[in-house]
Amino acid sequence: MSQSAIQKNAEPSNKRGLARQQKFLETAEEMFLTQGYASTSVNEVVRLAGGSLVTLYRMFGNKLGLFEAVFRKKTMTFFNELEEGVVWSDDIERSLLGFGEHMQSVILRADGIAIYRLVLMENNADQQEIQRIYYKYGPQVAIKMLANYLDKQVDADKVVIQDTYLAAAQFMEMIKGPFVNRLLFGEVISEKEVHSALLQGVQIFMKGISK
Repeated sequence: MSQSAIQKNAEPSNKRGLARQQKFLETAEEMFLTQGYASTSVNEVVRLAGGSLVTLYRMFGNKLGLFEAVFRKKTMTFFNELEEGVVWSDDIERSLLGFGEHMQSVILRADGIAIYRLVLMENNADQQEIQRIYYKYGPQVAIKMLANYLDKQVDADKVVIQDTYLAAAQFMEMIKGPFVNRLLFGEVISEKEVHSALLQGVQIFMKGISK
């Protein structure tokens, strides 16, 4: 059966169903991060989490649907924390520092690098869809969040930016620096290096958008 032919049902409405769904997600997340997508078996997820394959397919549709649910839940948790932790204010530099620090904390931590490795380096039939899911729930959300803030600053006539979405994406790349590739290759990155990249990124960005 093709992936498009498999349809998942509505979210479970009872406590037992919700608990089973949560267990599937927790088990699958650990397996995806430690083993990768291709090596993760839905049968093994069911064996470790309990329940049945029929239940898993009813909830998530297929393996790709399970991955999407895992990644969506993970990113939603982070972005909710980001909204609570970052104080968007008229102090643009301070807002950028807060946003950048939160983004670095998730991009450069172990599970962030594991997801990045899965998305970029695996070769499987679902890879194109995996990359779409990653961008939709990860970078795209972060970029839009910062672009919306920059839009408000442009409207207030505080900065000059031709394309706020592009500017937000460029800021993200600056604070990531070379660290993602270095971590993928097994290097150890110091907090001082990461913080220096953030400070310099904000400094360069502010000079570029200031009136």
